[in-house]
Amino acid sequence: MSKAQITAHLKKFDKAQRDILSQLRKEILEELPTAQEIIKYGIPTFAIEGVPVLGFDGYKAHNSLFPYSGSTNKYLEKELAKYVQTKGSIHFALDKPFPRALLKKIIKVRIAQINASYPNKSGEYLEFYGNGLLKAKGKMKQAKMHGYWEWFRKDGTKMRSGSFKAGTQTGLWTTYDQSGKAYKKTNFPS
Repeated sequence: MSKAQITAHLKKFDKAQRDILSQLRKEILEELPTAQEIIKYGIPTFAIEGVPVLGFDGYKAHNSLFPYSGSTNKYLEKELAKYVQTKGSIHFALDKPFPRALLKKIIKVRIAQINASYPNKSGEYLEFYGNGLLKAKGKMKQAKMHGYWEWFRKDGTKMRSGSFKAGTQTGLWTTYDQSGKAYKKTNFPS
């Protein structure tokens, strides 16, 4: 549904600006191939596992990129020096594409920031590869792995799964081959 909403949203811009924004959309999706396209705060946004990575939009006098973190601009202060910025946005010209190399750096910083934000207050833990694919997910309790966990390869296939009890492996653990088929099962004492 949101892909269609974003396409409809972009139709409100004149062709030249729409082409620039559509190119940015395409490049973000190439960098984050499994990202969900959503509308958040009224702007086209790319999220991984429900976590917003960055958004973009067009305006009358400029286009903007929104890294969803006020500190992203500080990490790339030198690279962003020639751009007008607000706490949460980076403005770029209506008629010039946003530089792909800089886009890659922003995404890299955002993924690192997202990874550093886990575990969250409820103990949920997520870790992502640089392309936004999920690397690991599970729960933490008192700074130890607890409950069911899964790990994934860089191509998105499941690599391993099993449970922890207060940081100790417990129960049935499964290792998967490159196709995602279980090939090894190990039982740990409960």
